[in-house]
Amino acid sequence: MQTILKGGLFFSIFLVLAAFNPASDEPVGKVTFPLNRVFIIPEGSADLRMAYFNMDVFPGDKIETKRESRCEITLRNGDVVRIDENSIYTLEEVKAEEETIQASSMLSIGKLWATIRKIFSEDDYVTVKSPTAVIAVRGTIYRLDVEQDSSTTLKVYDGEVEVTPRSESTGSMQPPPQRQGPIGPPQDVAGPRDVQGPRDVSEAQWIEIVKAQQQIVIRTGGKMEKSDFDLVEDGKSDWVQWNKKRDELLQR
Repeated sequence: MQTILKGGLFFSIFLVLAAFNPASDEPVGKVTFPLNRVFIIPEGSADLRMAYFNMDVFPGDKIETKRESRCEITLRNGDVVRIDENSIYTLEEVKAEEETIQASSMLSIGKLWATIRKIFSEDDYVTVKSPTAVIAVRGTIYRLDVEQDSSTTLKVYDGEVEVTPRSESTGSMQPPPQRQGPIGPPQDVAGPRDVQGPRDVSEAQWIEIVKAQQQIVIRTGGKMEKSDFDLVEDGKSDWVQWNKKRDELLQR
């Protein structure tokens, strides 16, 4: 009798735990390349779990790499994110299936490389935040560096991304500036002219499209500088070379 009662008690506990473990807690991807000291911190926990190959990752997980460590995460739809040493990256809200992706993540510090497949559905989106910027992606290869002072550098290798300053009060994307006053009658416009090189923009509200072989630096207060970058010189970086070799292994 005692055995039956204990069995019934354990079964009841199992049902209670299952009720608090909804289907939304299903993994959204896996760790496909952990190098050295890589840790996963589940949402709401302070425990550091050593990452291992094929380890499941869930929405809310924080991935932290120590010195001389790297990590590659492959989402269920095939998108790949890699972080370099001394980085902290959080999968804030992610819904990834074979044919769809709705993802919001955060790079607090360090370096990130992302290879994102082209997005076709209007309902799909991929956004990555840093302390100073919000990056909206619709299919591209890019890298993101976040320094100790929260300044952010974005370099695009393929495709294009949309960048806006991050609101300090809400952490959300700010709307683009609104046109002031009534719209007048059509007017003649000037012909072609030379454009300026790298420039600083101090206004807090702006929106920029960053295309392949372009970079943008965003500092605190929304100040940004946009310019081209040298692919050859950039390719000398060990971080860039490693990511390109990993990308060659992807079956797309």
